[in-house]
Amino acid sequence: MFMNIYPKRVLRSLRNIETTVWTWIFPFFLATLFYAAFTNLGASFQFSEIPVGVIDSVEYRQNAPFAAALESVSAEGDGQLFDLQLLPNRQEADGLLEAGDIHGYIIVDGAPKLIVTGNGLQQTIIKGFLDRFVQTERVMEEIIKQTPGAPAEYLPSLLSPVNYTDEASLSENPQSESVGYFYSLLAMVCLYGGFQGLITVSELQANLSPLGARNTMSPNGRFRMVAYDLLGGFTVQYMSLLTVVAYIRFALGVSFGPQLWLVLVTCLAGSLLGLSLGAMVSATSKLKEQAKTAILISITMALSFLSGLMVGGINYMVAQAAPIVAWLNPAARIADAFYCLYYYDTYERFFLNIGIILAMAVAMLCVAAVFVRRQRYESV
Repeated sequence: MFMNIYPKRVLRSLRNIETTVWTWIFPFFLATLFYAAFTNLGASFQFSEIPVGVIDSVEYRQNAPFAAALESVSAEGDGQLFDLQLLPNRQEADGLLEAGDIHGYIIVDGAPKLIVTGNGLQQTIIKGFLDRFVQTERVMEEIIKQTPGAPAEYLPSLLSPVNYTDEASLSENPQSESVGYFYSLLAMVCLYGGFQGLITVSELQANLSPLGARNTMSPNGRFRMVAYDLLGGFTVQYMSLLTVVAYIRFALGVSFGPQLWLVLVTCLAGSLLGLSLGAMVSATSKLKEQAKTAILISITMALSFLSGLMVGGINYMVAQAAPIVAWLNPAARIADAFYCLYYYDTYERFFLNIGIILAMAVAMLCVAAVFVRRQRYESV
């Protein structure tokens, strides 16, 4: 009976247009859209040296402390802040400023003055540097007046930057602003395995289709038929997930970290959970298959939204405001398992997520089994 049901179920799933669209075509389209929208998201937040000009005047050269401070933050290296350009006059500086080649230029006429045409981040950083220098200069003048001979002692502490925190990475993988969207996408594809579970249970309900009537009257054991049928649907669902993962990883070049085999294990558990969700939705409802499909899509999209598929970071907001909802959200648990593999060096939280995913799958299958067993028909 296995060789009769299993291969036919696989072929029937591959020929199902509705399932093909939601589990194969739509994820490819959405992954491509995410890649086009977010591929440079991390690079847009990277800092680069700010092009700034200074009028090369006699006053600038005579103000040795300011010239030294400006050149120190413009020196090449890890701490470079400005890309400094010495400009002969204001006419050339205005031309470069209007062309966008520099974000501002400095005139030393007594106190340094900044000339800009905008008020963006770069201009704010330049102004912050000038304000700090002026404040430090005033403090030094006050120290000279009150305690002659003390500047040499206080100068290093006043001009040297103070770091109160140390940057530390929790993982060897680089931080990415876009990888979370792909994880939520994979979680959604896992839950779309519910179409396979929904089809299997619907085809055992005699009141929905002639095929359901024939399956109900079959002398074969119902649970063996369901198991073989679900296994066929599960195979097709996992094939679609493997294809989506391969497309995202190798075609789009999105890294899932070094533990790719554990990503596939997560997809395996997530597919089982999606299959169980669809079986439960179908078994607990007496609606037509089209109505059940609409309910399943609505549930999947709502769970995916709360896992961060449409709005990045909303999963953290839900976890803080309603932690129970976050832990009971199947899509959030699947996406969090992917997160753990990418960002964490330990596996405690990953296996906790896998355990919750499998527990949810077993619970949903048990609910579906109870309802399927109770279904009786007066006539077929």
